[in-house]
Amino acid sequence: MRYIKKDGVEAISYTPEERKKALDISLTAIASALGYTPVRAGSHYHLKEMDSLIIYNDRSWNRWSGKGNKTGGTQIDFMMEYGGAASVPEAIKRLLDFSGEGMAVAAVPVANNSPSRNDGFSMELPPKNNNFRRMYAYLIQTRGVSQEVVSDFVHRRLIYEDSVHHNIVYCGMDPEGNIRYAGLRGTGDIYGKSFKMDVPGNNKNYGVNIVNKESDKLKVFESVIDCMSYIDMYKDNVSNKLILGMVEDNPLVQFLKDYSHIKSISFCLDNDEAAHIALYGRHDTEGNITKQGLVEKYKEQGYSVRVEVPERGKDFNEMLKSKLTDQQNEHHVLSEKENSLKASIPEENDERAEPAAAALMQQKRRHGR
Repeated sequence: MRYIKKDGVEAISYTPEERKKALDISLTAIASALGYTPVRAGSHYHLKEMDSLIIYNDRSWNRWSGKGNKTGGTQIDFMMEYGGAASVPEAIKRLLDFSGEGMAVAAVPVANNSPSRNDGFSMELPPKNNNFRRMYAYLIQTRGVSQEVVSDFVHRRLIYEDSVHHNIVYCGMDPEGNIRYAGLRGTGDIYGKSFKMDVPGNNKNYGVNIVNKESDKLKVFESVIDCMSYIDMYKDNVSNKLILGMVEDNPLVQFLKDYSHIKSISFCLDNDEAAHIALYGRHDTEGNITKQGLVEKYKEQGYSVRVEVPERGKDFNEMLKSKLTDQQNEHHVLSEKENSLKASIPEENDERAEPAAAALMQQKRRHGR
């Protein structure tokens, strides 16, 4: 990968070798990661959700529309058509991220390998898998996160799939780009028993974070998946993000030391008792404060503080999945209404044809279709 100037604009250019690696990736694996269900039919596959789309030799595809139009091509074309990539370079980047090659382009030093930081912590990261298929499948299919957001976290080197147990590895970095914290999250919701744990030797004063010095706003989350879900729902690609990995604020204390541009803090924690106590503190039976809450603590330090609670469910991922279910149900109901209207439209020479067709068009306009 290299950067080039094209018409005065900086753009990414990929080598022939990188392009070949993108075209070597299993197309059925890509489709599965994007939420589709490949179904084998003889020597090829079709998708359960689109039986008009056929995958050949796991490397190319075609789709015929009802009007006889034909689309198709390679993995790159598939990513542009169904994976949200806006250009060929972006499609290649997402494919390389999916395969694990994207992280190999720009490796991140681990803190214990950096002689400039000697804080008594020694951590060995789990080895990176040669592809991230299980991680993508888990985050997209089980947790409802979009492929675009997953790829962005991969590109930022915040997550990867380990090669031994296929866990998701979360990486928290210091301002120099050294990984100081790493946590594991099992993908066992679909591949076996899941679990969560920190990588031994990590520094819990750091958390997974996204820094944007052009913004003075910080959003604080309990988990990486909640953060990803929030970004998906609110399209927030501007504010700084920090994942605590707990309800204690050690990573927040460190983050504010490292980044003095923060003026506003939004706590986006779970909607449960533990988070409520963390935010607002604990009081005895007489109303005396026995533990100060995060809201009051950081207001006293001069920050503008607010709390964002998920509109439904106990956390932002539950809220995302609930919204996706609503969208699927709405689409199903709309499709049934359209089919009913189509069935009621009489032949062209019938005097009722024009009003019935108009009713169908009105139905589509009402739903933005």
